Formats: sequence, C-alpha cells, structure tokens
Amino acid sequence: MAGVREYWREISKEKKLFSIFSVSILLFCIGYAGIGYVVAQSLAANPGCGMWSENSPSDWDVDDDWESFDPWPDAEERVEIRRDFDASEYQMSTFEEVTFSPRDNSNIALSGWYVEVDPNAPVVIQTHGMPMNGKCKPEMLLMQGYLAEGGINSLSFDLRNYGNSEVVDDYIGVGQKEYRDILGAYDWLVSEKGYEPGEVGIIGISAGGSAAIAFADEPGIGAMWLDSAVLDFPLVVKNELERLGFPTFFAGPGLRVGGWLAGVDLDARSAMEAADNAGERPVFLTHAIEDPRVSVVHSERFETKMLENGGNVTTWYVEDRGHVDAIWGESEEYSGLLTSFFNSALVS
Repeated sequence: MAGVREYWREISKEKKLFSIFSVSILLFCIGYAGIGYVVAQSLAANPGCGMWSENSPSDWDVDDDWESFDPWPDAEERVEIRRDFDASEYQMSTFEEVTFSPRDNSNIALSGWYVEVDPNAPVVIQTHGMPMNGKCKPEMLLMQGYLAEGGINSLSFDLRNYGNSEVVDDYIGVGQKEYRDILGAYDWLVSEKGYEPGEVGIIGISAGGSAAIAFADEPGIGAMWLDSAVLDFPLVVKNELERLGFPTFFAGPGLRVGGWLAGVDLDARSAMEAADNAGERPVFLTHAIEDPRVSVVHSERFETKMLENGGNVTTWYVEDRGHVDAIWGESEEYSGLLTSFFNSALVS
C-alpha cells in the first residue's frame, strides 16, 4: 500500500489528471450501461394473467397478492380500499370473447372482451398498464363494470405480449408498438360492430397512457379518458432514478441503451402528441396529486399543452390518494364522472 502512495506522489500532474479522467469515464460507462440494462429489464414481457387468470367480466373478484403495495406510501389504506370493495354489483352477465389484429399487421392475434349493454350506445376501448397486466386485472373489470352500469358498451383487451394475446417479442414497447393494437381495436369495432367515427372513445390507465398515441393518429376516436397516465416515458425513467437514489442525468443514456437492448426506440412517439391535435375532441384527465408511482406532472403538462392549443380538456386532480386509487376509493364520484363524460362526449 505504501508503494502505491509513493508511486502516486511521483507521477506527473498530467498523468494524475489523465488517470482521474480515465477512471471517471469508466465509471460513467458502467453507469450508462447499467442503467440501460435496468431499463431494458423493466420492459421484459410478462404475459399471462397470473393470479387473475380466472377473472372474466361475468365472474371476477378484487384479489391481489397485496405485497406489491408495500414499497409505496399509505400501503395499508391502498390495500384496504381494494380488498374491502364490493364487486358483486359490477359483474356483467354477458360478454363476447373476441380476437382481432393490430392495424396493418394481421399476423398478431389480440384477445378481447366485448360487452354490449345497448346496441344504440357508444363504445369505449380500455387500455391497461404494466408490468403483468391485462383485461383480467380488477381495475380493468371495474372500469368495464362502471361503463356497463352507465349504459355504455366497451371493449377491453390485452395488448401484444400481455394476458392472452399473442407473445411476439421478449420485451414490451411502452406504446411505441402497442398503439397499433389500440388502432386495431378501433378498426375491429368499425368493421365488425358497425360503429361510426365519433361513436368510439378510449381509456388509458397508468402505462396505458400510450392510448393517447392512438388518439393522436385516429380522428375517428371521439373522446379520451386518462387515469394516472404515463404521458412522458423519459420522465418516468428520470423519476425512478431519483426515487432509487441514482443521478438523473443517466435517464437519457439509460433510455438509449435500454431501448437498444429491448429493440425499440423508447421516445420515437410521445403521448403528448395528442395534446397538439386533439382538436375539439374532449379529453378527461384524472390523477392523484400525490401519486408516488406516476407523477401528477404528466397530467399537468398534458393539460397545459391542451389549453395552449385551445383544446377541450377537463381535469379531476384527487387529494389523499395514490396510484390508480380513485377508481376504488372514490367509486361513486368516479363512475359518475366517467359515464357522464362519455355519454356527453360521444355520438350515439
């Protein structure tokens, strides 16, 4: 050890600076690659429905493992509002199991549940979040139950690499590919069920905020509801790094390396595009003010951009709730706002 200290004293200042610089570059590269690997691993496909595999629109419950709530604030309350929820009145007696394909790709089979309560009513497409997720998850079925109770038809389905839809990749694309699945759902409703443009709405929950990309691309989708939505994936990565104690300047490099490992450009398309071209189509944003999982900043930025563009946006920022909690904890108000929004926003 003494020899090392003696050597360090004897070498030139230039060599010392070069050594420090080299070590710094090495550490940066390790961090660069490491964060990218973490990002890529978070995008690993996790198909199937796991503990919710027996759920269907006519027979579902609120069961969860509850362990996933522990890392977040107010875990006990968040579990309680779900576990103690009475789902009996939101069982849907009839539904149709359907299969369709993404727009412009007939080689992928997507699995859906179509619930029709009134042949003359509008219809809403539901888009789920991540990681293991899908139409079988309780909040998706509760949302479908709210719509049915409000006289609105619905199509809930599994995006590619989720639930019972076809697994085509090792990684999910956080909306960069999946928005075409949503457009495929819209096309199926038009071609197979006879809906007209303006009669179809869309919902995005959490990472299902990618529904906004489909909304941006398809003017026939007449209205959009976003709950706790991820609308800026780079911001999610930055917030997660901050939460875990990593330097946030790794977010950009992490996205690039993570996307390269996962085989997808993670910021090629942005849900924020919908705020630019919504036109007069109504948008409803709901988000918990203190959401620790997906910052309310996502919705606030989307709202600001819509207002700057003269858009038709309504917001409900919920106090004292966590991520996707209002649908459970504020059930009566939530269902009322949801159904009144779509009943007034969509042509029927």
